[in-house]
Amino acid sequence: MKEWIVKVSQNRGTKGGSAKCAPGLFKSKIKDAVVPLCEEHFPDEKAKNEWIIVFYNQNDSSDFKGALNTAASELGNDPPDMNKSLKKPKKRRERLTDLAKTHGLSLNLPPKGPFGMDALVKVGGVCCDCGEDAAAFCSSSLRIGEEDLQPPQAFWVAKGSRKHIKMADMSATQVVISAMEQLGFLKGKSGGASEEL
Repeated sequence: MKEWIVKVSQNRGTKGGSAKCAPGLFKSKIKDAVVPLCEEHFPDEKAKNEWIIVFYNQNDSSDFKGALNTAASELGNDPPDMNKSLKKPKKRRERLTDLAKTHGLSLNLPPKGPFGMDALVKVGGVCCDCGEDAAAFCSSSLRIGEEDLQPPQAFWVAKGSRKHIKMADMSATQVVISAMEQLGFLKGKSGGASEEL
């Protein structure tokens, strides 16, 4: 009985998908807004959200972890066990205008919308050195043609397709800019600097 209670307690705040994956850098369900992902729990063509997914190694710097959590929060992701009184629902359009001010972006928004209160983009992380299965998944995922990319690498995942996103660095601003490019909201850009996979 005690084992069951401990297991339920550890999986609180999640529907179970990300519980299949090694948390890597994103262990805290109270503080980390980045969703741990793996081969068993990875967005497919049925996923309702667009994703920015970063493949990384655990020895990547703590600045990297902070930057991804900041970007995830700014894009509308909350940690699964975050206190509900601390969550601040925000309209998608308001979130976009706040991002533009925070990061100094020029956005190309429609006259009305986008509507809704949900996240603009989900942010996920795949730990590439959290076991043999994770290493094999990363090895196959980070192969583009004849080239083997090394973590950290970011991908745009939407409706079953994946695009490699070339970022100058993995800062929160760069992740947000990439998301805005891929969503088509960044003025003068559509689709961003990416390669279709």
